[in-house]
Amino acid sequence: MVEDRETLVRFKELVDLPPRDLLRELRAAGGDLRALRLALTGRDRGPELWAIVAALPREEALRRIDAAAGSTL
Repeated sequence: MVEDRETLVRFKELVDLPPRDLLRELRAAGGDLRALRLALTGRDRGPELWAIVAALPREEALRRIDAAAGSTL
């Protein structure tokens, strides 16, 4: 979906923010946090999303976002 792709692009723009701030910004922009969770973990449920973002190394998170999008965004 277009919203999913926009969320993933926006994540990449905000990736250097602290995890809670990053998610707050995505949520405020109407981002699809379920799509983000799925892109990062392959699952639609699990630990709090901020904890997942905090636990993943930056480069790994970006690699997973690119893989979920099917190409480099």
